[in-house]
Amino acid sequence: MIKEKMAEYAYEQVPFYKDLLHEKIMLWKDYPIVDKYMVRQNIDSVFSPEYMMDLLSDRLEHVMTSGSTGDCLDILWKKDQNIKSLLPLWNKRKKYYGILPKDKRCYFFTTKILEGEDLQIEKTKYGIGFNKMDLSENKVLEIYDRMVEFNPKWMIVQPSIILLFTKVLKAHNLPPLPDLKYIELTGERITGEAKSFIADFFGCKVADQYGCYEVNSIAYECPYGGLHVMTENVYVETVGEKEDDICITSLHNKVMPFIRYKIGDKGKIIHDHNCQCGSQEPMIELNMARENDWIYNSDGTKCHSDLFCSVIDKINLALQQAVIQYQIIQKDYNEFDVYLVIDEEEEMDMVQQLFLENYEKYQGKGRFHFFFVNCLYPSEKTGKLAWFVSNVEEKNL
Repeated sequence: MIKEKMAEYAYEQVPFYKDLLHEKIMLWKDYPIVDKYMVRQNIDSVFSPEYMMDLLSDRLEHVMTSGSTGDCLDILWKKDQNIKSLLPLWNKRKKYYGILPKDKRCYFFTTKILEGEDLQIEKTKYGIGFNKMDLSENKVLEIYDRMVEFNPKWMIVQPSIILLFTKVLKAHNLPPLPDLKYIELTGERITGEAKSFIADFFGCKVADQYGCYEVNSIAYECPYGGLHVMTENVYVETVGEKEDDICITSLHNKVMPFIRYKIGDKGKIIHDHNCQCGSQEPMIELNMARENDWIYNSDGTKCHSDLFCSVIDKINLALQQAVIQYQIIQKDYNEFDVYLVIDEEEEMDMVQQLFLENYEKYQGKGRFHFFFVNCLYPSEKTGKLAWFVSNVEEKNL
């Protein structure tokens, strides 16, 4: 099996893994689980010495990733391994949505420095990228003009960014991009309501691509809504007490192997399914919340923020998909700011009422401050939109 060969290589060659174990492993479950904190604390020893000459000769590709805390990791790839890792994704894009590598695309990036200055626009052979920081309304309109001129066939973008574009274009009565056939959403969890909102406005196919820079694509959405594991690129399992912590193993990156790497997302893997697309690859059902998304109470107890997902689901069920985006910030024990993007302004009062009613079924009374906004923006630090943020610490009683 490929995953076993990658694990054997890592534990024989890479200092980080060699220090974790000193005896030969016979069963897969006996390999240790590693997490992002462990990797960040030992980042220099996660590199394989076999590729030192490639590093010194500047023959390795660098990808900088920023997690939910804003801590950066410099991920190294050998070019041929990176291409092999991305090939299954390109095959699926072609099969499901007719997208080829040579098709013109637009994308967004967080921060790129060129000659000491922040890069605002990046041009590649088949694409054009835009800096997504400080996306004022005027900047969105300027980017839209560039997109119209470029006329892309597809776009890869985070949900919060494309929702912002949709809102601005609607406000200015501007049409969608004329030849856009496909939008790929990545980097953030998204509700089905928001996905439908995007698809309806742009009049094109919209699909999720779940991945991380450490291993590239993890799962990809077929036309029937199944988020299928990219089994040619990554091995995915669930671990932990509730068997819901997503754990991945890279099948291609030997420069920086990631073996049984817990990435902080939660969900479950479905092996027995009958997806209409015909794929037999397992499917992932992801939770909106991550493993560190806890609501802390003043009595020392805590509750997972998944409950807010259930609250929003019940509102959308009652009001036929009223909430498009949301962000909840815990300001103090039992006190929250709730930011909501809704489709119809006249539903504000009902949304608040249903929110409180459904929250109290789970947690009892709470103090909520509601803010209705046109759009929610990604963090300037991480480049991602966190739908739940806690600004309080767990009480140790």
